Amino acid sequence: MRIAIDWKKRGREALLLASISLFLAFVRPYGSNSNAPFLLNFGIWLLLIVTGSVVGELTVNAYYRLRPNGPAWLMIVITSLVTAAGVTFAIYALAFVTGGYIRVGTGPVHIIYFYVLVIATAMTLVGYTVSRAFDLAGPDFVHAADEGNAVQTFLQRLPVKYHTADLWAVTSEDHYCRVFTSLGSDLILIRLSDVERELADADGLRVHRSWWVARKGVARAERTDGKLRLILHSGEEVPVSRSYQAAVKDAGFAS
Repeated sequence: MRIAIDWKKRGREALLLASISLFLAFVRPYGSNSNAPFLLNFGIWLLLIVTGSVVGELTVNAYYRLRPNGPAWLMIVITSLVTAAGVTFAIYALAFVTGGYIRVGTGPVHIIYFYVLVIATAMTLVGYTVSRAFDLAGPDFVHAADEGNAVQTFLQRLPVKYHTADLWAVTSEDHYCRVFTSLGSDLILIRLSDVERELADADGLRVHRSWWVARKGVARAERTDGKLRLILHSGEEVPVSRSYQAAVKDAGFAS
């Protein structure tokens, strides 16, 4: 068992969170900590933004575990509401611990929650957009055997909803690769040669210059006019090049 952490991705996330905290410390939304020194204000916002990020990520993971094919808009709504609740609690806890010296915003709890909800919704939308565009979001803690680690680590490249899926196949499409899973398919920016390298420990193999296939993804093999092809559970037909046919047979993918 091991825990795999993509430190490069986490570093980009940390930079993004620090930038957002710096912006909020500068604009002081809703008059928050208007008399506090700038560095103290930055530290407070950084603490709240990190809290919101952690709560948000846990909420997204829970949502897609319960509803693997759930719509993105519902995930955004639920994540925003739960994140706002967590940050609101953190605000009051911070005020309590410091004896009221540090207070972000004033007013009854429902007003504070509304203010936080506006920022939480914006953060969730930004996080979702960035995760789709640059693969910055999503959990990267992997608890599995070596083969599972390779697959699960690779699946972190996809949106969160695919992180618990079974990997079936990968095919190249221009400069991108389409990843087929038990929960659907999506495009990522990567070369197939890099896919093959990252999945070297996975139970699968290259079967064509444009295809890598996992054993789990193969429903059956068919041969027509001497040409071998693999049929995925999703129905896609994968051609097997002559140069790979011996390896495919040796692996037990076809007879």
